[in-house]
Amino acid sequence: MLSLELRLTIIRQKKTGFVQMFLNILMISFILLCLAVAGMVLGILAKKKGRFPAYRVGHNRNMHKMGINCVKDEEIRCHNRKLQKKDCEGCQQPS
Repeated sequence: MLSLELRLTIIRQKKTGFVQMFLNILMISFILLCLAVAGMVLGILAKKKGRFPAYRVGHNRNMHKMGINCVKDEEIRCHNRKLQKKDCEGCQQPS
């Protein structure tokens, strides 16, 4: 039978091995995350007009070309049309 001191030593070594493995995985994950962020930054800086793409409808030129507009803009246009024409029932009727 193993002595109590030897058992405690074995348990400590197992815990130390687990902690060391966890720290290694954590460090590798952090390094990979830093590389990914650095790659995105370099991708933006390498472009001529290094900007993030316009994800909002109101700022996206390609959506404007396809005829897709911002809902806020359409509401403002509809409201203005209602104020100008008293007989208009909103955006249902073309003016």
